[in-house]
Amino acid sequence: MRIERATERESWDGYVQTAAPDSLRHHWVWRDVIQETCGHQPHYLAAIEGGSIRGVLPLVSIRSRLFGTSLVSIPFFSYGGIVADSDEARDRLLAGAADLGRELGARLIELRQGDAFPMSWRSASSKVTMEIDLPPTTDEYWKRLSSGMRNKIRQAQKHDLRAQWGGLEAVPIFYKIFATNMRNLGTPVYSREFFENQVRHLPDRIRILSLWDRETPVAASFLVAHRGTLELPWSASIPQSRKKYSQVLMYWNFIERAIEEGFSKIDLGRCTPGSGTHEFKRHWNPVERRLHWYYWLAPGASMPNLRTDNARFRLAIEIWKRLPLAVANCLGPRLVRSIP
Repeated sequence: MRIERATERESWDGYVQTAAPDSLRHHWVWRDVIQETCGHQPHYLAAIEGGSIRGVLPLVSIRSRLFGTSLVSIPFFSYGGIVADSDEARDRLLAGAADLGRELGARLIELRQGDAFPMSWRSASSKVTMEIDLPPTTDEYWKRLSSGMRNKIRQAQKHDLRAQWGGLEAVPIFYKIFATNMRNLGTPVYSREFFENQVRHLPDRIRILSLWDRETPVAASFLVAHRGTLELPWSASIPQSRKKYSQVLMYWNFIERAIEEGFSKIDLGRCTPGSGTHEFKRHWNPVERRLHWYYWLAPGASMPNLRTDNARFRLAIEIWKRLPLAVANCLGPRLVRSIP
């Protein structure tokens, strides 16, 4: 068995489709999206035996003046890491990744593995994902909700908010709301091109749901479909609209649509336990799953701590919240592309 840097899409995706059919982020398309949007160098490692792939590890090199060089699997998303047929393939891929890290002078390698994985690297599991197992009918799911949540949905429906589904043409609507929300949180925003490139590459899988108050968009979700799962990596709403429960109605709309279209699960995306986002998602009766990320550290390097409650970033967050939106939208994509 040997480790090679993969250069051929068809064999890579063929292996992933067989070995990990439910994994969306391991597919080659995300290599294209990240490279086109950010210019980061991909290093997709494959364990080869007898001319066939026995394991894969997609890595992306991120060079940052602030954080040094990192290898991440996969940046900007919640999932990545190793897919392997055997312990030998797993161990060879880990060794190959460490060799690559030393070759590139990386400070760390981060595997966003998701599920717990047997390896000797250091681990962290400060984030969770919230997953809703969907029943066959909307009525059945409705009965699972608390009376308080059902009342909020009814209240939202009385405000005549209008739902609209779209694709590439809806990215500017989504992005305006999302970028405003990120600035208000004190967090640099991804570029609009990041979302546009995803839709261009996966037009049949990505949908954008926007909620309108008359002629004004007040909430939006970016949803990605893969097999039986509808994933919600990003959503946002305008603060003033939350009095009308816009966020609640938006969630109800895509949950209702997912059930009607026969999806078996909704992945509500990662969040920090105890946060406001975590509390909101908890009311939709999800199953909470701990996300396991693993780290190789160069000599002298420490575990990353990019949490927003880190005291080192508190002042920067408060300053960012006060930036004019145009300034934040200009600077944000330049910063966030270099944050591992």
